[in-house]
Amino acid sequence: MPLDLANGPNPLALLDGARPCPLNGNLVTTGDDFDAYRYSLERTVRKNLERSWRVFTRDPAAQFRIITDRNEALRVLSTMGIQQGARMRHLGLNFVLDDETSVAFYRHLVGAGLDSGYAVLSALTVGDEVVATLLGIRSGSRYVMLRSSHAGEKWSHCSPGRLIIKRTMAALHQDGVRSFDFSIGNYAYKRRFAVAPLPLVDLTAALGWRGTPYVLRDHAVRQLRRFPRLAACLSRLIGKRPTREES
Repeated sequence: MPLDLANGPNPLALLDGARPCPLNGNLVTTGDDFDAYRYSLERTVRKNLERSWRVFTRDPAAQFRIITDRNEALRVLSTMGIQQGARMRHLGLNFVLDDETSVAFYRHLVGAGLDSGYAVLSALTVGDEVVATLLGIRSGSRYVMLRSSHAGEKWSHCSPGRLIIKRTMAALHQDGVRSFDFSIGNYAYKRRFAVAPLPLVDLTAALGWRGTPYVLRDHAVRQLRRFPRLAACLSRLIGKRPTREES
């Protein structure tokens, strides 16, 4: 969780059990002039995004939309899950967001948060085909990205994953958003948007006896991080795949 919230310091981050998180957020703060931010990006990045939009919109049915209808949003969310699952299988990774609990959580988030603007679901579509999706949450001038997906190889020529981010940022900036949190994971595509690292903290507290094993596990993991070689060795022994983040 972040050290600061919109109205000041995060009170949970001030508790005794809070510890620095080994992960970091990735934040873009645009200011009031979105064009100034856009021109601050590397020239090749900016030109590629412009080209991607031109290529995508060659189809007269192509469009970018922020979904406002609840039933359509749930349909797009379902497509997001299918696209993400296909992508994870292609990479040989385990997809953990298709279990019953996760599916119910995100459906509730979208169903309950869409009308208020807290949940923001955007999409690139061509007719009835969903080309790319992006789900985030908004609070005032701050927006946090949660999940994204795209339709894969068929549309790779227009970089839909990056394009949906750029179009969503531009649309939300017009509506008053100035802070865009790309969340954890130091991936190359995030660096193309000129993110800055955002320090985070961890806090694990047992609310009952059932939570005690999880607190002990987190404590053990935190201690293990002090010995990177041992941690890497144990990860290999249990078959944990290395991160796909690019340095």
